[in-house]
Amino acid sequence: MEFYGYTRMPATDDVPLISEQSIAQLNHQQQVLFGQHWRDFVTFLRNEGKDPNRQIGYAESNVRPTARRVLQVFQYQWDTQETPIVIELSTDHADKFIQSLDTDEVRKNNDDTYKENSKAEFVKSLRAYFAFLGVDWTPDRQFNKTEPADNSDPFDLEERERLFTASLEYQSPPNYGNVSPEERDRWQRHLSQRLDIPVSEIGPDEWDELRRSWKYPSIISTSLDGGLRAALIGRLLISHLHLEKGYIDVPPGISVKNDLSWEIELSSRSVNCLKRWLEQRQNKAKYDASEHVWLNRNGNPYNSANLNTLLDNLVEQAGIEPAGRKLTWHSIRHSTGMYIYDRERDLAIVADMLRHASIESARRYAHPTPEARRDVLESIQGGR
Repeated sequence: MEFYGYTRMPATDDVPLISEQSIAQLNHQQQVLFGQHWRDFVTFLRNEGKDPNRQIGYAESNVRPTARRVLQVFQYQWDTQETPIVIELSTDHADKFIQSLDTDEVRKNNDDTYKENSKAEFVKSLRAYFAFLGVDWTPDRQFNKTEPADNSDPFDLEERERLFTASLEYQSPPNYGNVSPEERDRWQRHLSQRLDIPVSEIGPDEWDELRRSWKYPSIISTSLDGGLRAALIGRLLISHLHLEKGYIDVPPGISVKNDLSWEIELSSRSVNCLKRWLEQRQNKAKYDASEHVWLNRNGNPYNSANLNTLLDNLVEQAGIEPAGRKLTWHSIRHSTGMYIYDRERDLAIVADMLRHASIESARRYAHPTPEARRDVLESIQGGR
């Protein structure tokens, strides 16, 4: 299945980011109806797409690729369906497209297959579309954005703190009494989907619960401490936590790329976050039959796809600019190893703390920090 590209073509009159060729198979009435739907969607991306609850839109550089991918899903539906042309995508349409993307039935114009990262971007764009519709959608297939994970770029010290700060506010509603009726209705629908309970049962207590959640701060702070791989996040159990002594015990059965037991030392911040999260966790029904420290919204252990989606959202919320860097969950681990080496100048310590099988494996982190590079440039230019 091939698609028309529209970024090299002029936009159709009054319909942004779309070409006449891309909707040529629609009749006049369908073009009118689709044009209005599309205008509303692009307006949503610009005004609310990044964070609908806070009404923060995407930058224009993100609006275009997001809209382009959603248009490709429409084109796929128009080209493959036997029923009449659709003007609005359903979750079934999205699931069918993602399945075809997974099996490489959907390809680029030059017949190349889409890489894993590109497939993940389609999922992200469709999430934005269904957020516009006010529909909750979780695809059956998640795509991993970490390959090759070891090539991910690190965060700097300031960005690490901004990630944690963003986690404190992530998906957190405002004060129940400080919003307009329209904003409250929007949040009620959102919280109903998140908590999987009827809108009529959402009240101030549910708002307060989510405003005080320690789930995401505990994940981020713990990962920043130990440079935790995504797989380990999904495997950690309550029995592995020894918070009174400030460490996590990782037995051979859950270690990643290692068959030995080891300990992850925790900062006082992470211990505090984890203690508060465990208190909240006891009151959440989906954890009743699980010993996992964290579960995703579907009640399953986290994986790299879930965590990369979380990281993408936190990066946006924290205002961290990739600036050409490849930022994935492994970027947290990379930055932890980099700053351990910067402090200790000892690869053996890096290998021990990140649990690498050899010192040679830890050598990838033995490079200057972003701060050190900036200091060198400033000194060369006479800035300091």
